Amino acid sequence: MLRPFLIFFIFALSLCVLLLLDHQQLLSSSMTKTKRPQASPLEAFHNHFSAPSRYRDRWQQSLYPALAEGTRYTALWNRYAPRKDFDQVVGPPDTLEGVKFPSAADDIQAENLACFIHKNEPNQKDPPFPQPEKASNGLLTHWNLDAASALAVHVLRVEPSDRVLDLCAAPGGKSLAIAQSIWPHLQPDYPGPPLPPAKKGALHSNEFDGPRNKRLTDNLTAYLPASLAQSGQSKVLRLDGTKGASVFPFGPGGYDKVLVDAPCSSERHIVHAQAKMSSGRIAGELSRWSPTSSKRMAETQIQLLLTAMRAVRTGGSVLYATCSISDEENDNVVEKALTQLGKEKAKGAIRWSAATLALGDEVEKQLEGWAERTGKGWIVLPDHAGGARWGPLYFTVLTKTQT
Repeated sequence: MLRPFLIFFIFALSLCVLLLLDHQQLLSSSMTKTKRPQASPLEAFHNHFSAPSRYRDRWQQSLYPALAEGTRYTALWNRYAPRKDFDQVVGPPDTLEGVKFPSAADDIQAENLACFIHKNEPNQKDPPFPQPEKASNGLLTHWNLDAASALAVHVLRVEPSDRVLDLCAAPGGKSLAIAQSIWPHLQPDYPGPPLPPAKKGALHSNEFDGPRNKRLTDNLTAYLPASLAQSGQSKVLRLDGTKGASVFPFGPGGYDKVLVDAPCSSERHIVHAQAKMSSGRIAGELSRWSPTSSKRMAETQIQLLLTAMRAVRTGGSVLYATCSISDEENDNVVEKALTQLGKEKAKGAIRWSAATLALGDEVEKQLEGWAERTGKGWIVLPDHAGGARWGPLYFTVLTKTQT
């Protein structure tokens, strides 16, 4: 009688031991998950951009340190102010060096944008440019900006009397650069003949955000001849660029050129904001960032780019640009927008096509001294081998063709 009881006792004891071990394993697993430290926002940021599909070792070795440095600026001369006034504020000509943008030998527009840097000894840090001042004609002398921003406008190749839409224009530096190519005959130092009266040109500078729109308006008033606003040739608009081309004054196909300097994640801004924080604190800009934030931003960017392609005329050009270093906001946006347009054409909703535009062998060879090729365009990064420290800025040019 004892043997069956002993067997039952051993079986019950074994079962209890197994249940106890299983419970301890579950408890240990649960505690491990609870205690497992989660990556901080800064660690997640670094892990994201050092991933094999992104910048790998380059992120920590050169790109992140370059992003953490102060932005390098060039002085864009406002050609609507006399050059002598610019020189008096910024410095004598013999202390400055003009920035040479990639251009074909026969490009008559190559000198439209006059950007200057200091003549420095090798490896000497640039002194900051002074703030702009009023010239003798009442307009501000210059605009301090990253040369990569001027490069994007240069590549768009705006010509006299073009009708141009700057879709996301605040604070206005690129609009100023565009205006100088549309109306060169209004510049005090312009050497050429006046343009034919019938060719007036137009610049529509758009910004949907209220405070940024006011800043844009104030800036263009301070930099552009008053006659342009008075005649209606230069207008500041406050329209939602994601709502399509029909909301803009010239409507679908009404513009010769469109610039989309799209709102973006601006990772350099995040890096600079975090650098100002004391140890252990996280900047608000970084706390709002996540690996999926670029994907959400891209949804708006795609709509803006589609609006631009619908607003430009057949044969016209669109320049898409961001200051983001994320493919999700750069090449991927261009690819998805082109795919969407391709579907619309296949369904018969539109009768035109769009494609990225080659800039020519001569220009692209010079661009390699500024930027790196991507799948759909170019990206200027501050750790570029050329050592100029411009950027970041991604850009590509698209053309609208009838097929």
